[in-house]
Amino acid sequence: MRGAECMEPEEEAYAPELCAHCEGAGCCYCDKKGKVLVRQPSKKCHHCDGDGCIYCGFTGWEGLMGRFPPCKW
Repeated sequence: MRGAECMEPEEEAYAPELCAHCEGAGCCYCDKKGKVLVRQPSKKCHHCDGDGCIYCGFTGWEGLMGRFPPCKW
């Protein structure tokens, strides 16, 4: 079948952003680092406008990197 080659998924870019819950002091939501890795371009959570809620893990950001890296096929 033409054009059906398997392609590697693109690497997503993540950058550290200040945790909204602790404002950089370190808390359980950011593993006591004060920052969380967020998919770029970073966007504040549309549910809470960056204040922190259950949808953003109380960090204030959309697109958080999970604790475990995604599987590579």
